[in-house]
Amino acid sequence: MDSEGSGELGTVVKSEPVSEPVPVVKPKPTEPLVKPKPPWLAGIVRQAKHVGAVAKRIDDDHWQVTRGERVLTLTDGSRKAELDGAVLFLNEAFSRRTGILALSDSDFESTLAPAMMPVAGTLRSNVIVIDPGHGGSEKGTTNDSLGLLEKDLNLDVSMRLQSLLEDQGYKVVLTRYDDRLVPLEERSKIANHSNAGLFVSVHFNAALNPDAMGLESYILTSPGAVSTNDRKAGDDAQRWPGNAFDSLNFELGFRIHKQLIDDLQRVDRGFKRARFKVLKGLECPGVLVECGFVSNDKEALLLNTPVYRQKLADSLARSLGDFAKSREGEKRS
Repeated sequence: MDSEGSGELGTVVKSEPVSEPVPVVKPKPTEPLVKPKPPWLAGIVRQAKHVGAVAKRIDDDHWQVTRGERVLTLTDGSRKAELDGAVLFLNEAFSRRTGILALSDSDFESTLAPAMMPVAGTLRSNVIVIDPGHGGSEKGTTNDSLGLLEKDLNLDVSMRLQSLLEDQGYKVVLTRYDDRLVPLEERSKIANHSNAGLFVSVHFNAALNPDAMGLESYILTSPGAVSTNDRKAGDDAQRWPGNAFDSLNFELGFRIHKQLIDDLQRVDRGFKRARFKVLKGLECPGVLVECGFVSNDKEALLLNTPVYRQKLADSLARSLGDFAKSREGEKRS
């Protein structure tokens, strides 16, 4: 029986694969003719559409937002971007927010909107205030080997700029006309008391890295946002009088920065934001420009030439004059 049983059991085992029902394999769904867009596409695409622009991915790490001739190039995970080929810095990195790749709310309002949409607003006067940085006991940065003092360079470029703007018909006020110390808080007050339509603060730069060189331009940081050179917002990240002109500040600052880069062909260190005291209290659009690195021996040699300083003044006069002309009100005081 055992042998018979074993034989029967063996027969049953051999017949199991045949007698068991064959599992049904469901066919795989066919690929749709048009693949659905990943959900994160909605972020920057919708933001761009909201300001009348079009956003598209150009490679694995970059997006472009275009409207007319304006082109904003964004890098995934970075604050560094480009507008019409000039470097600018965002308040926050262009990254995924709740799973969606998009600009932060502050960058949508203070970068994308003014970059892509016409900025409304006229200037209250044809007065342009030029602020030569430092002065008196405040030398600013220096280059001892060449005997260069920033305060002297600032005044030299400012006075060249004054002459050029006056030739264009603008009334020009300087916060200082000679080598004297003017407190920072007084500089914006001079602009306000002069009923300024525009304000530009002229500076030269320095860095611990002796190889650092190039041009930077700054406007006032938006309320609550992080300044370009900071990692977090400071105690002064509030709304200042100068923030009333955030959109005009953006357009003015960008025009000045791009013009400088195009005209002078120097290293583009970017269009940035900071809460400089001279910008906080302004009652008109304003910008601070860093016209080169005195701490870089090669660039300092260039800055030391009157010809180059005249080129700086020419470029600033061109962008300031063009911007002011485009923003003239019905009355010019």
